[in-house]
Amino acid sequence: MQAGKSLKKINAKFSMIQCSFMMSFSAIVGFSVVLLQSRNFKSSEIGIILAVECVASVISQTFLGSFADKHKKIPLKRILLVIMILSFIINMILMVIPSEFFITMFIFIMIGMTEYSATGLINSLAIQFVNIGIPVNFGLARGLGSLAYAAGGFIIGKVVTQSGPESILVIHAVFLIIMIISVFIFDKPDSKTAVQESVNIEQPENNDSVWHMLAANKKLLYFLAAMILTFISHGMLANFLPQIVEHVGGNSGDYGTAMSLAALSEIPTMVCFSFFMKKTTSGKLVMLSFLFFFVKSVLFIFSNNIYFIFAFQMLQILGYGLFVPASVYYVNEIVDKNEKIRGQSLVTVASMGIGITIGNLLGGVILDSKGVPAMLIVSTVFSFLGFVIVFLSIGRKNKNNI
Repeated sequence: MQAGKSLKKINAKFSMIQCSFMMSFSAIVGFSVVLLQSRNFKSSEIGIILAVECVASVISQTFLGSFADKHKKIPLKRILLVIMILSFIINMILMVIPSEFFITMFIFIMIGMTEYSATGLINSLAIQFVNIGIPVNFGLARGLGSLAYAAGGFIIGKVVTQSGPESILVIHAVFLIIMIISVFIFDKPDSKTAVQESVNIEQPENNDSVWHMLAANKKLLYFLAAMILTFISHGMLANFLPQIVEHVGGNSGDYGTAMSLAALSEIPTMVCFSFFMKKTTSGKLVMLSFLFFFVKSVLFIFSNNIYFIFAFQMLQILGYGLFVPASVYYVNEIVDKNEKIRGQSLVTVASMGIGITIGNLLGGVILDSKGVPAMLIVSTVFSFLGFVIVFLSIGRKNKNNI
């Protein structure tokens, strides 16, 4: 590989994947509550649909992570292409199905098994280059992805206000097509190096199961537990943000703006992440991100107008914006060579899977029974517990996985 040119090319193509994926994600995930509300589902029903979607993503991500680790000869990009094409087909079906609870839930299960599952695989696309000595700028690509998410959220919010919620699915389909093309043209690692890496990885027998992996790696276990608790909180604040915005007097356009501000605030952190890694450790950066998840949830309790929501959404600069790259590097450091892809998948399982699932279920029930203020208090309790666990586990000076 010609070092300079090739690295720039890989970074550009990986950034294209991140941007197109985050724009499609902003449509189907960011606006799923708006779409389901327009189809006359109650908050508790929406919570169930989104929770089951996340459960499906947990199952599929665990399977895909193990499958990719065991079948090194199948390129990651090929696996990713298959699930994104499936996601496009599912989106087209969602356009024409009736607004019936169980049919809708089944479709969202399929979205969970495809689009949600893509996150860990996309992260692994970059990490497979990092692990063979090619320094792909993950932070920059993910920062541009956040910019794309923000742009997508802002545009979709305006389009929904003008054309109605069903336009979400048309926009989502367009972004998915761009994503599929981006993955198709992405490079594979240098074949010689990749083969050597594959040999090195597969020499030890792949750990029998996820449970075996977690039992042998307490640091990973504690980290996943902390993520589950924190993302219960994050799920409530993110997925039920339309209700929070409405509670303080906002509308769909304000929701799109709030979503965009959060995504935009992530960009400086992600772009500068390589610099931060030179100054400190991924573990300390993870701890800082969990602290800001907690701070944001506390401040949301005291929000009484849309401008407070706008301001507090920007705390993602050191919350979610720091968590995404820091967690990828932290997990890459604490798992064995033969468990890299599975480790990245488990991050998504714990956060976007189990944590968000419980947050969706619990948030929907609390909203229908007690309202927004009660949900915000419960959200804060969970984020506090997550921060305490990550502080106690990562804060240990013992570098062994015990």
